[in-house]
Amino acid sequence: MNKQHKLFHICMYSSLTLLTMASANKLLFLTSTIKETHNPKSKTYEWRFGKIHYTKSGKGTPLLLIHDLIPGSSDYEWQEIIKPLSKTHTVYTLDLLGFGHSEKPAITYTNYLYVQLVTDFIKNIIGRRCDIITSGSSASIAIMACRLDESLFNRMMFISPDSLTNTAKIPTKRTKSLKFALELPIIGTFFYNMLINRIQLKINLKKNYFSNPSYVTPKLIDAYTEASQFYGSNSRYVYSSLKGNYINFSVSHALSEINNSIYLINGADTANYKQTAKEYQQQNASIETNIIYHAKHFPQLENPSGLLKHCHIFFG
Repeated sequence: MNKQHKLFHICMYSSLTLLTMASANKLLFLTSTIKETHNPKSKTYEWRFGKIHYTKSGKGTPLLLIHDLIPGSSDYEWQEIIKPLSKTHTVYTLDLLGFGHSEKPAITYTNYLYVQLVTDFIKNIIGRRCDIITSGSSASIAIMACRLDESLFNRMMFISPDSLTNTAKIPTKRTKSLKFALELPIIGTFFYNMLINRIQLKINLKKNYFSNPSYVTPKLIDAYTEASQFYGSNSRYVYSSLKGNYINFSVSHALSEINNSIYLINGADTANYKQTAKEYQQQNASIETNIIYHAKHFPQLENPSGLLKHCHIFFG
């Protein structure tokens, strides 16, 4: 009888704990998306794996902008340069599957999945060869997409690309276990919300991505928070794939075989940017590199005028 009594209490406390976690998850998702920061003029691309949020503006040669792959990433990252670029280009932005306001199915996200998305988007929405600007880790997606079908791409600019060493990291027992834990019902969502929330996003952006913390404005934090929580508990699946190293892919060989014009841009305050640039040029000697002062990982947000000067020169 004593054992049954203990078992009853264990079950009761476990149920109450799960109920509390579920309630906390629901409350956080509700409060994080209440401000609705997404562009009301955005469009939807009905892709085979989910609905893709995208925007189109301006006239001229097509230019596709692809955001970074960090928690809270979305096309909001390009807000400061879309309008100036639209004067000479038809500018497209999209939220990759699992990010921003695009659909977030409960799947494992991989580099090849995004390669298929980008190539399908260019074929079905843009409809012709385009220039491309990527941010952070999404450079590997553009490299592999170009290697798959060079006819879709003209010039490519990579802003703050991840090092080739990091892109080559593969899933291990540890990262697979972490991915499994994050995908657990209720508990995994609770862990995700403890790691990815308004406070943690603010700390991360100020510490790792901006040279001047004053650029991490409340509006920017609202956008990252909303993007990280849109579609509720399904938001954790792309994060679990990132932490599990499933989106990584070694692109060194593909980079060496690309004949397109490539321009590497880094914020001058980015750690190890010289080593990253050297890795890329060792694989492809024709790659041009440059830096933007008074900026770190996101020069498009921190020094947009400096970035635009390079864009006008490189893209004409």
